[in-house]
Amino acid sequence: MDDYDAIKETIYHYFEGYQPKNRTRLERAFALEIANIMGYAKNKDGHLHLWSRPMRDEIEDWLSDDESLPKLAYGKILAVHIHSDVAATALFDCAGVFIDTYQLVKLNGERRIANKFYTDF
Repeated sequence: MDDYDAIKETIYHYFEGYQPKNRTRLERAFALEIANIMGYAKNKDGHLHLWSRPMRDEIEDWLSDDESLPKLAYGKILAVHIHSDVAATALFDCAGVFIDTYQLVKLNGERRIANKFYTDF
């Protein structure tokens, strides 16, 4: 598998693991020992605020029965930049709800998301 296909597969492990709450696919997408999520989210007053937390904690929330999590009907890779054998970035449209930016690393021969940054449209 070439690097682009490996990155595509990693991103879709995340996206296709999120909605059905598939722990195996979510954990396969991220470098859990180091991965973080950061983004701008609207608070109760409707104002954007920047926050960050370990991806492992975020996945636990995604796997909960919280019905307030957004439903993401489709996803589309907008851009991939392979910087080296071990580093890449990707831009992803999450169903027109969020734009995600991923920093990917290669660990043990597999691409994993080390950091995820998102913002609302």
